[in-house]
Order: sequence, then C-alpha cells, then structure tokens
Amino acid sequence: MVTLPVRLTGSTERMDDPDLEASELLQALGTLARINRFFGGTQIVLRHLPWLCDGCSAPIRILDVGTGSADIPRAIVRWARRRGQSVAIMALERHPATMAAAARASADYPEIRLLRGNALDLPFPPQSFDVVLASQILHHMGATESVRLLGELWRVARRGILVHDLRRGRWPHAVTWVALHALSRSRVIRHDGPVSIRRGFTPAELGDLAGAAGWKTPHVMRHTFFRLALLEKKRERLPAKAGAR
Repeated sequence: MVTLPVRLTGSTERMDDPDLEASELLQALGTLARINRFFGGTQIVLRHLPWLCDGCSAPIRILDVGTGSADIPRAIVRWARRRGQSVAIMALERHPATMAAAARASADYPEIRLLRGNALDLPFPPQSFDVVLASQILHHMGATESVRLLGELWRVARRGILVHDLRRGRWPHAVTWVALHALSRSRVIRHDGPVSIRRGFTPAELGDLAGAAGWKTPHVMRHTFFRLALLEKKRERLPAKAGAR
C-alpha cells in the first residue's frame, strides 16, 4: 500500500506574495482561468449550481469568495444568460492587484460586483446569499483558518455552499508537475501548482473540516483532474443518485 503524503503546511505559494510583479500576476491569473476552464474547475461549479439554486427566487444571489480574476463568476453569468436566468454575483477578493485585474476582465458583466474583503471575516449578515462558492482557497490555509472559513461560508449562505479544492496524493502531484511544466510558461504556476496539490486534502479531511465548522450534512464528491467538491444544501440532503464518494 502506498502511504499518502502528509499535508504540506507552512509553505508560501508565489501567488500569495503581495510583492509579486504585476506582469507575473496577470500571466498567472490568465493561466489559472484557462486551467479552470479546461481542467474542470469551472465545470464543477456549473454542474452543481442548478441543484444548489433550485427553488431560489430571481435574481439568484451568489457570493464567490476568493474570486481571483473572477473567471468563474463570468462563466456563471454566461451560463445564466443562455438560460434566461437572472443572477447577481458578489465577487470577493483580498488582493488589490488581483481585484483590479478582475474588474477589467468583468467590465461587460454588470451582474458581477467586486468587493475587497477578508474571507475569514465576511462583511455580510447571516443568510445574505442564496449560494456561496469558494474555489481553491481552502488549501492556502491551516486547519484553524480552514474551519473558520467554512464557518463563515455556512453563516452567510441561505440555501447552498460549494467549496472546490484539490485532492492530495503522490500521483496527482507527479501528473500536475509534468503537465504544468509542459503547458505553462508561468514560473508562478509551475511552482504553485504542485505545491497546491501537496497542500490539498483527502475527501475525509474535507468532511471533517466541514463538520468542525458546523455544517450539518456535508458531502464530498470526487471529480476528474484530482479535484474535490464539498457541498451542502441547507435543510435538504443530496439526491441518492449523486451521493458522496
């Protein structure tokens, strides 16, 4: 039996460096958006969103915590426009340069409002949003911060929560290292991608963190490209055909 590597802690990713040069930041954000688009991150959100939003009144109020370049909110808006649905998305980001890039990229998306803020202390009252999303920010945190973040997401969500992150393992790490060195010229992404996998989670770890944060019926689902989705629909269980794995 291959022993699962211990979760990496205490290592800083270059994307977290406030002094990262603007050109490198923009290159990395563009690469991350493409990775989300072609390697499942965006599709995970769009796959689960109809279930999470079922029964919501228009406009569907969505909060995206740690939005980065806001590529996922823009994908949600395009998805909603094709279906004639109305959405209002609050995209929260702490990094000023990243937020500025998101604002430029989202200029033609009036459904998206950008706000600078701290994910660990969300500036909203309880149940402010129908659905709350957080994509690939949990692995940047230690256990205490992770529980605090998940508790904040639970607090401000009225109907559903989706946290998307990475699955840790030797095989995911090796494949990610090779793929990113082959496909990306960004030194930030080449460094941060494999580190992110080492800071990722097992399904059981994600479930335990959600339980510690007060989630009532958390479900963890595996997706392709070493991705995990942590979901909860408040006061309603996951349909049997889409049970956690």
